Amino acid sequence: MIKFNKIENAEIFTRDFRPLVKNNEIGFPTGEEIAVIYGPNGTGKTSLIKVLSNGKNTKVEFQHEGQTYTSGQDVFHIINDQNNRNIIAGETKDFFLGDNIKREFELQEFIISERTKIIGAIISMLKSNHGISAASSPLIEFVTVPEIAAIIKDIANNKSKGEKYSTEDLIAKMRAISVVEIPEYDIAKLKFLKDNFADKASIIRKIEQLDAQTLASNPHIHEIEENTEAISILNRFHKDQCIVCDTQGIDWAALLAAKTQNRTSVFEALDENVKALIEKIIELVPATDPFQIKPLLVDAISKGDKANIIVLITEFQAYKTLYCHLVLNDLAGLFASSELPVKMEEYLKLLDEKPEITEEDMLYIEEIISNSMSKKLTLERDEKKNLRIYLSSQEFLGKSREELPLSTGEQNFLSLTFEFLKAKNSACPVVVIDDPISSFDSIYKNKVVYAIVKMLHHKKRIVLTHNTDLLRLLESQYKNCYKLYLLNNTEGEENGFIPINHKEQDMLISLEKLLSTFRKSIFPHIQDTDLFLISMVPFMRGYSNIINNTDISDKLTQLMHGYKTEKVDVAQIYITLFGNKDNKIPASYEISVSDILSKTVDGVHILDNTQYPLLDKTLRHSFTYLFLRLLVEKALVAKFGIDTDRNKQLGQIISAAYPDENDIAQIRNRIRLTSKKTLINEFNHFEGNLSIFQPAIDITDQALGKELT
Repeated sequence: MIKFNKIENAEIFTRDFRPLVKNNEIGFPTGEEIAVIYGPNGTGKTSLIKVLSNGKNTKVEFQHEGQTYTSGQDVFHIINDQNNRNIIAGETKDFFLGDNIKREFELQEFIISERTKIIGAIISMLKSNHGISAASSPLIEFVTVPEIAAIIKDIANNKSKGEKYSTEDLIAKMRAISVVEIPEYDIAKLKFLKDNFADKASIIRKIEQLDAQTLASNPHIHEIEENTEAISILNRFHKDQCIVCDTQGIDWAALLAAKTQNRTSVFEALDENVKALIEKIIELVPATDPFQIKPLLVDAISKGDKANIIVLITEFQAYKTLYCHLVLNDLAGLFASSELPVKMEEYLKLLDEKPEITEEDMLYIEEIISNSMSKKLTLERDEKKNLRIYLSSQEFLGKSREELPLSTGEQNFLSLTFEFLKAKNSACPVVVIDDPISSFDSIYKNKVVYAIVKMLHHKKRIVLTHNTDLLRLLESQYKNCYKLYLLNNTEGEENGFIPINHKEQDMLISLEKLLSTFRKSIFPHIQDTDLFLISMVPFMRGYSNIINNTDISDKLTQLMHGYKTEKVDVAQIYITLFGNKDNKIPASYEISVSDILSKTVDGVHILDNTQYPLLDKTLRHSFTYLFLRLLVEKALVAKFGIDTDRNKQLGQIISAAYPDENDIAQIRNRIRLTSKKTLINEFNHFEGNLSIFQPAIDITDQALGKELT
């Protein structure tokens, strides 16, 4: 049961719908769980769809399975929009969820998500742990595995972020990394290595370049640093007193010149490749020189001996190797702690298998869709092994109507049936289907209804319609598979989802049940026999034509044209057609058109409306239709002296009354009369399929009252 407390869509629904306290429940019969809401045009079926799908300016409140909702989003899967049903939108996974396919798409989604997550983790790890924040980082040179270095470069690239490599490639490369045990190391040395190597004027790079060069001896090398410091102090203080020993009378200007000259002469004696290096190492102090670069390098230059330089280069290389191992270990660790490799392996295995959908879905595709259109529908993989749906070897999802090799009817049918597949696999427990058979021929109608009953049998279904064919088709597919409601939305009337009781639902669907009611069960519930017999006149004439009783048909015709005057015994006709169980019908009741026009159904119940509310309303409507038709015909024939031998039908009489095609007043009167539902109806539903209920369910009491007025 779904219980609605509020339904609002701007001003479309009457005040009764906010709050909705009567006729506010929609129930589903056990088994098939289908509720059909019948509503003629203009009652608000489309607006109800908008409310349930959270349309603009709508509000809803309802209870379902013990929970209150103020949005239909998580409960109702909506199938509507007849005009665009020929365009099939969505992805393959929206329609097919067999066990293997469902797992395939689950893995696909996981892999995409996990890849994004792990790429983000690598980017963060490279930056925070290893100082690599861009593809241009020189630290990537330390990674001596070329394939991994290339991956790191692509991942560190802010534009590509690893897109150059497939997930499969990444996993293969990362799983090939050999994790090594990391020895104890000096954190300060590793930090210095990373920071200095990232500098464009790197000391380490310059020292490594000395390995291939001859180192000239310069015993005065230490004087460069001494003179540099002295020059700095003299430039700073400008005093004739020594700031260290307080000696008076020093010539600071001459001293500055001497120190500068001395520094220059020593510096100029150095090789060119050493000069820049000396400038950089002078800035180093013990706290920032964990490798002892300055003393080792000064000693090497002083002696002209590269032994210390080789020691430095060897240690640099050791820390580069350490750095590489740390990066590789971190990368391997990220993949080792992720489910991505295992899930990828499972996914690749599924891709190598033939796609399997559930037996039910496959039968649905083969028996309903393919056979209905004589076109083969298949589920295949494209060149990238992604699942695609093909019709006659051509992919059709998302195609425009011009691209589909289908007629308009086939497009509509295929699209609607695929909507059913999507609904079947939806997480929403209730499927709402708006007017599903209106655009189809009889063959397709049966197939659509079969799909509603069989394909969606795991869902609750609300079907909105104004087509009684749908009611009969549902019943023929599966007995007692639905509960019927009438939707009314008219100010001043009984509104909401009005439930139709079981016996009247059966009568509405089945002519056999309707006739059985008139033959057996109706008699104790007749409250006004005269009005009952009069209101049955159109139906009895239609029935007599079907059973080929021309005598009765001709007699009843005398009561269905306003210009007739003959009296007819309608009691005897009813007894002849349906019998007289318990002698409820009098032996005779003769009436004429004038007798009918002297009657009224205002404020009258023809039947006990606690037992037959819809049939009682139907008979009152049927009487009113007949009354108005007779009244108009009688008045027009009398006023305009119309020849009824030549103009027998109401439409002919109206045209004869106002024949002038150029007189605007006559044109207006002719259109005013022929536009009335009660007059142009002509009781065709009685003459054709004997749907006695149609007048009552297709026009509201209020609309009928306006026409009567």
